[in-house]
Amino acid sequence: METKEKKDYEISFLAYGEEGAGAVVKHLNALGIEILNEGQIESITLAYPIKKHTTAHFGYIYFKSSADLIEQLKEALKFEKGILRHLIVTPPIREEDQSVPKEQKTVEEDNINRAEKSEKPLSNEDLEAKLEEISESLLEDA
Repeated sequence: METKEKKDYEISFLAYGEEGAGAVVKHLNALGIEILNEGQIESITLAYPIKKHTTAHFGYIYFKSSADLIEQLKEALKFEKGILRHLIVTPPIREEDQSVPKEQKTVEEDNINRAEKSEKPLSNEDLEAKLEEISESLLEDA
C-alpha cells in the first residue's frame, strides 16, 4: 500500500564529518524526496562519546515526502557509516491562514481607550458616595 500524500518532515543528524551530511542529502535525492531547506552544519562537542567519537557535525534538513519513503530512508541511513545518529520528525503544523483577531490590542491601547471613555476620574468623596448608594440598594433588595 503506497501513500501518495506528502507531508513535511525534518531530519536532524550527527555525522563523523561534513561528508556524512552529504550522505544524507545523497539518500534524500536517491529516493526522489523534495528538500525544502537545509540548516548550516556545525561542529559540536558531544556530551558523551558516541562510537568512541567526542565531536561530531550536527545538521538538519526540512523535506517533503510520502510516509512510505520515510521507512526506506531510515533503512538506508541505518547502514550509512558516516552517520552517528539521526532522527526524523514531523514538525508542528503551522496554519498560515490563521488570522489575527481584529480587536487584538496592546495593554497600553486598552488603557488609553478606557481613559477616553470615562469622562473624569472619581474623587474619593464621589467614590464613597457611590459605594454607599450601592450598599443601600443591596440592603433594600435583601
